[in-house]
Amino acid sequence: MASRPLTDIAIRKLKPRAGKRFELWDGSLPGFGVRVSGKGTKSFVVLYRLHGRPKRLTLGRYPMLSLAEAREKAREALAMAAEGRDPQAKRRTRSTSHGCADVVASFVTLHCERHNRASTTKETRRMLEQHFVSQWGNRDVREIERQDVLAVLDGLVARGTGSTANHALAAIRKFMNWCVERGLLEMSPCTGVRAPAPKVARSRVLSDEELAAVWAALASAGAPFDTIVRLLILTGQRRTEVAEMRWEEVDLEQRLWALPEARNKSAREHIVPLTDMAVALLRTHGRERIDSGFLFPSRRTPGRVFSGFSKCKRRLDDASGVSDWRLHDIRRTVATGMARLGVAPHVVERVLNHSSGTFAGVAGVYNRFGYLPEMRDALERWERHVLGLVTGK
Repeated sequence: MASRPLTDIAIRKLKPRAGKRFELWDGSLPGFGVRVSGKGTKSFVVLYRLHGRPKRLTLGRYPMLSLAEAREKAREALAMAAEGRDPQAKRRTRSTSHGCADVVASFVTLHCERHNRASTTKETRRMLEQHFVSQWGNRDVREIERQDVLAVLDGLVARGTGSTANHALAAIRKFMNWCVERGLLEMSPCTGVRAPAPKVARSRVLSDEELAAVWAALASAGAPFDTIVRLLILTGQRRTEVAEMRWEEVDLEQRLWALPEARNKSAREHIVPLTDMAVALLRTHGRERIDSGFLFPSRRTPGRVFSGFSKCKRRLDDASGVSDWRLHDIRRTVATGMARLGVAPHVVERVLNHSSGTFAGVAGVYNRFGYLPEMRDALERWERHVLGLVTGK
């Protein structure tokens, strides 16, 4: 062991040694030292004996844990060991109260449900539980290191899901920042972590032939998936907005759909004119399920909506022969199609409920309830175009 006491300057100067881990021990407190990983991560450790057996306890990472704090923790651990008590028993208790799964649940309840839309909350919870909690379980959140985060992200990229990796990073960074804000962490392990995959803006637009093939294949796609996709094509709205439609939002006599602010990305009420074909779809679909509240309720779980999109989408691709597209690409296809038909850009924006461009800032407030006639005309022109593709006329 070294004869000199550890100093901050000495620790800061420590460099990794050819990818091998090594320790530097403190000359003033036997058993206390700093371990440097092959990649340069520095952690304080203390060695002690309990009932004649040697044990090692990791105290925390440098510089999040200062040298003075680490030395004090080491003294406490050595004192406990001298009394015949295991310092790691205290650590295991601490890990339970700050377990990753438990803290994620608290984050969703205390932050997401208070500040985010229901759909955003649901997606954040799914991201955290599916990609991080599934691997970390109830491990103490204070023990999560940058390498742990990178391991999850690298795994997603290796499976060819770079976009998912980027979204996963956004979710875990938001969670870790909340932990810092709450005093659970001194520093987020996501600090300095860059997007694991290039951010590529999608530009996929279905051709007229592809759109006609998809529409025709929906005849054998099964309910309610067929109706949902056709409404996406006729309205240009988002998948979750259509899938979670409620009967109370729809006025079939006035041919209007009032999408409440809590259910759309722009966080303001959005009025969607319904065309003849859209109204016909709604009149013939789900009459026997009006009491459920939802137009497309889950057949298995009361109070939930239809969610079998992935399997249905794969069958639709096989039946239509159209590949390399997502349901969200329909919005871009609708916007592009209306523009080709001569619909003004600001009307297209209003149909899609975009907040940018003409409707950004203060202008959006004053234009909130405008353009309904123009929107109806645009959607009716688009419907006629779709009908022409489907019928070949």
